[in-house]
Amino acid sequence: MKFEITRASLRLARRVTTSRAVLHEREGLQVTISGDGVSGRGETFPLPAFGTEPLGQAEAAIRAFAPQPFAAVEELTLALAPLEATPAARFAVECALLEWLARRRGIPVALLLGEGRADVAVNALIEGADAASLADEAKRAVDAGFRTLKIKVGSKSVSVDAQRLHAVRLAVGAEVALRIDANGGWSEGTARSTLRGLESLALELCEQPVAAHDVEALRRLAYLGPVPIAVDEGLADASLRARLLEADPRPAAHVLVLKPAVLGGLVPALALARAAAEVGVAAYVTTMLDGSIARAAATHLAAVLPAQTHAHGLSTVELFEGAGRDAFTPKGGVITLPDSAGWGV
Repeated sequence: MKFEITRASLRLARRVTTSRAVLHEREGLQVTISGDGVSGRGETFPLPAFGTEPLGQAEAAIRAFAPQPFAAVEELTLALAPLEATPAARFAVECALLEWLARRRGIPVALLLGEGRADVAVNALIEGADAASLADEAKRAVDAGFRTLKIKVGSKSVSVDAQRLHAVRLAVGAEVALRIDANGGWSEGTARSTLRGLESLALELCEQPVAAHDVEALRRLAYLGPVPIAVDEGLADASLRARLLEADPRPAAHVLVLKPAVLGGLVPALALARAAAEVGVAAYVTTMLDGSIARAAATHLAAVLPAQTHAHGLSTVELFEGAGRDAFTPKGGVITLPDSAGWGV
């Protein structure tokens, strides 16, 4: 099989601020694998602050990998074993191999993974310099058809975040779901008091309120606090995933936030979602603020999750300079998978 790797760069139209980093641009890799007259594409935009290896390490791992033809998705785990220590690299190569196989069979990648659905509901990630501008953006998102809004918290004071969130709830009304993401920026005590203070907002959930490694703090917050808890960065450490899902006495979160680039690809992410469903834990998919191929891949994964109880974090095309609309640009808060071979983009 022929293997091509190129560098890629994406510039954010405006910075995205989290409690862990301020993002202005994304640097990554695009991978193309060709064989038997068919090609497949993958890409990755590593983000070490959120659980992947650095870009240089990902590139070195991909260049050292020798792809071989395969006939079934079940063969991928063994074939990609050399990339287990570099999840972002594994994600890129897995994506390219999955599209190669799907194109050989003339089907969408989602059908390689399982039975799914055509329509995927997504949330809008909204940003604003102050409460008024955030509320204005929230209203624009709702007018565009989004029924779930996501707001980053934790980089500002608790009082400022509370003002911002109250302004959004007042602007959009009670029927729109609001989820917040602290990116592990709070202590357990701050998380508990903050979420209690926000109880009147009827938040859908809070992503990663405390540090990724603090599984027991997550567990306590999930079942003693007033807001459902989702785990995101906590999934980056493979050794913690089983602990997060331990049902004795109960799992450490209500929801898993699946980032395929952090989990090493679509296949391991889907396996984790299925394991979570067995113990009553839901899951949804988000991207790493990356390119069109990775976003398409994440949407194919979202379409085949065991249940669709939450909107997915896949509406990011509008965050980048010069990014045009494509088949995975949401319409009315929904992405409809193209009925074409491969990714459909």
